[in-house]
Amino acid sequence: MSRKIRLTESELVYLIQRMVNEAMSDIDDILDKISQSGMESLSPQEKEYLQHYSTTGEYLDIEDEYDEESSFEGESFRGRIEDAPVTFTYEMTEDTEIGIAHTGYFTIYNDEYYGEIICNGDGTFMDANFESPEGTGLFEDYYEIQGEIEMFLQNVCENLKANPTT
Repeated sequence: MSRKIRLTESELVYLIQRMVNEAMSDIDDILDKISQSGMESLSPQEKEYLQHYSTTGEYLDIEDEYDEESSFEGESFRGRIEDAPVTFTYEMTEDTEIGIAHTGYFTIYNDEYYGEIICNGDGTFMDANFESPEGTGLFEDYYEIQGEIEMFLQNVCENLKANPTT
């Protein structure tokens, strides 16, 4: 059953401006991510969104582009920190007492670490705990670029929160 809704011209203009502003915000967020971490840091959905916008000039509701049932298992998120290629290969997500834990492998240069990214309930990066096979910690080995690594991991969290897998 459909209902008719009547809007004044000013209400209609307001709604359209709001929709355009939200769509522009999605584009701005994607461009900020590219600026910070490069094209490799974009999720497949973000790349598709950007490609669609750049070829058609049309905005999409980015939230609708994510398939709630899909999984990132085995997907790699890539970026660069200084001259170092970095990768997080996703394994799984769990809810814990302290937040959401995304488990997987973090690689920088040829050094591989296994562990987890901890995000709060809304998916914002809080902490990370990765350990090499030799037992050293990621931030112990790469303390001088810890901030840049954390920024990369924040981008991974943002990609994963857009498509919950738990």
